[in-house]
Amino acid sequence: MKTIAFFGHKHILNKNAIKESLFKTLNSLPANEYNNFLIGCHGEFDSLALSTCIAYKNTINNNAIINVVLTNLSILNKNDFNDSKIDFYKQNGCSTMFYNIEEQHYKNRIIFTNKKMVDNSDLIICYVNMNSYKSGAKNTVKYALKQGKNIINLFV
Repeated sequence: MKTIAFFGHKHILNKNAIKESLFKTLNSLPANEYNNFLIGCHGEFDSLALSTCIAYKNTINNNAIINVVLTNLSILNKNDFNDSKIDFYKQNGCSTMFYNIEEQHYKNRIIFTNKKMVDNSDLIICYVNMNSYKSGAKNTVKYALKQGKNIINLFV
């Protein structure tokens, strides 16, 4: 079973087109090979990737495993996160997970988590403007390139 990690910008334009591209990309991959998805929980691209993976699981590949990767354990103590998001994840067959982040400085937890997601993935699907001046998503893709990962960038 191969793993796909999803990365993208916090704010994106043309959400419908990106969601359509995400679904087409997932549908073009061998379903029996790519069954494990790692998705963050920050920003618009993560939300699109999650909803697309849920739709993909429900219509194409019910063996898909969707893991929402948390970057901060204190987020679990927030009532709005617990009540709405965790229930949403469970109802849609998603799991939550985290890497050993508590020893990381709070400002580095997303960076640390993104690198772990890259390290544990066979394929990266992203929406990243590689010409942007400064971006955590861009830095993650650069890290993935250094690791020799296969990358599909949906940014046009």
